Amino acid sequence: MVDGPKIVIIGAGSASFGLENLGGIMQHETLKGSTLALVDINEANLRLVTALARRMNKEWDSKMVIHSTTDREKVLSNADFVILSVAVDREETWIKDYEIGIKHGIWHYAENGGPGSFGHTARGLAFIMPILYDIHDLASDSWIINFTNPVPRIQYAANYAEVKCVSYCHQIWHGYSIVGRILAEDLEITEHLDWVFEWNDENLEKQGLFTIKAVQEYDILAAGLNHFTWMKDIRRQETGEDLYPLVRREVLKLPPNFEPLTQDVFRTFGLLPIPGDCHLCEYLPYTMTKENWSRYNIALYDFQRGKKKRDQMWQQIQEMASGKRSLAYLIPNPFDRGEHIIAGIYSNANSYELALNITNNGAISNLPDDSIVEVPVTLNRTNPSGLRMGALPEGIAALCQREISIAKLITKASIEGDREVALQAFSLMVDDLTLAETLLEEYLKTNKKYLPQFFP
Repeated sequence: MVDGPKIVIIGAGSASFGLENLGGIMQHETLKGSTLALVDINEANLRLVTALARRMNKEWDSKMVIHSTTDREKVLSNADFVILSVAVDREETWIKDYEIGIKHGIWHYAENGGPGSFGHTARGLAFIMPILYDIHDLASDSWIINFTNPVPRIQYAANYAEVKCVSYCHQIWHGYSIVGRILAEDLEITEHLDWVFEWNDENLEKQGLFTIKAVQEYDILAAGLNHFTWMKDIRRQETGEDLYPLVRREVLKLPPNFEPLTQDVFRTFGLLPIPGDCHLCEYLPYTMTKENWSRYNIALYDFQRGKKKRDQMWQQIQEMASGKRSLAYLIPNPFDRGEHIIAGIYSNANSYELALNITNNGAISNLPDDSIVEVPVTLNRTNPSGLRMGALPEGIAALCQREISIAKLITKASIEGDREVALQAFSLMVDDLTLAETLLEEYLKTNKKYLPQFFP
């Protein structure tokens, strides 16, 4: 007998949907007895994930009814939740987006902000919009839990399709890591960590130590946009002591090569940003020259490492699905919140999440109500709502408003195949209108096979 929600995972066999998310859903007490429908267009990957899910179900006594299909229309009907976690040729296309920028003298991360984010958004929405329309037609009461980047633009698209959606990103935890390193002495951490960020396992593992310790000791309230949130409040959990004065003093002692862009922005705008330099640079013009990119020592995503990690993940899935590897590896990660978000909405718990992307509706008082913001949220069945965070400082609000306008324009252009609207977005991202036209045409030409909306 099924006595839990119906959860459809679109992208169950993709690189984007992690093992820890699947393990968390299948181990969460509130979700036992659910119907779980796994969907992916990659049949081989889907078979592996389905075999693994069935092994989990048996060994953990999750009491779930599991379906598996390449045709989402077969399982969307009456869904309570739809997890959206999809990507298309992620590394290959990302590298091209980055290289087009370099060719024209623009140094940027090329993922969720800047000119390269047009390619990322347009490619994604070309195949995501049909999914959103199917959800509208077949599961209109469901909640989409989105893990797909660029998070705000996917959520603007969900609003366009008139479906309910909240989106989750891990970036809040990097903010805890930054505070942990700033206040290492207060936390009594003596572990050495190279101040220059690098994409390697040792560095990331050590970084996690600062994150965990800071999460245990401090409370951070942050507000803003995805990958562009700002710490409005930092307090000691035990006493409620305001730690911002201590943070401001300790920042003065930091070595100049620790998140140098974050340090400069903090000094200029007065609030500590959450995302760290690698994502902060996406939304700011201060690193777009080769000179400034080098001066801030921005660590571009390690594409080879990403591919290697995914290959390792699929090897682990194969070993667990066949019974050659223990399921003990799949201990739920407290920083992957998918199961907690679903359980909070389903049980009408008014439970608290530190950071979710929702439609603003007054959560940040000096940003538009229809903008997608990232704020603390209470979860309930009717309308997950953001905490009232008040106003952002005027300069920060202006930076956010600029990015909101770019995101709205690129989303609209990507849905409707509208080159004129896309050009307006490019004109907000670069300081030369001729360059804006050149960039748009090159991104369209390079991505032509992914963009039927622009090439009917």
